[in-house]
Amino acid sequence: MPENSSRYNQGDIVILELPFTDLPGSKLRPVLVLNAVDLGEDLIVAKITSSPGLHRVPITQSDLLSGRLRREPSYVDCSSVFTVDKKLVVKVVDRITNEALFKVKDELKIIFNL
Repeated sequence: MPENSSRYNQGDIVILELPFTDLPGSKLRPVLVLNAVDLGEDLIVAKITSSPGLHRVPITQSDLLSGRLRREPSYVDCSSVFTVDKKLVVKVVDRITNEALFKVKDELKIIFNL
């Protein structure tokens, strides 16, 4: 059941109910909220994965303000950024530190040449 909160903050880790693009059904997926301003019904997020790779920023237990990582390290995939409806958010599970968020922002600057 989605959370009733319509306000999410940059740096929040949320669980989304993401529909498959080519098949019926969906999957629960952790993502990092990237937008710093309220976008109405939408959130801009980056996928969190357990696989290392290009443009993926590692996050460890020490990068979380509370809670526990399911897999350590995990990675914020800065090359997998997308917009989702807030209604797909199942729950907020944690928040990353400002230091970890700066690393993600630095990687996004590289990708988007900002």
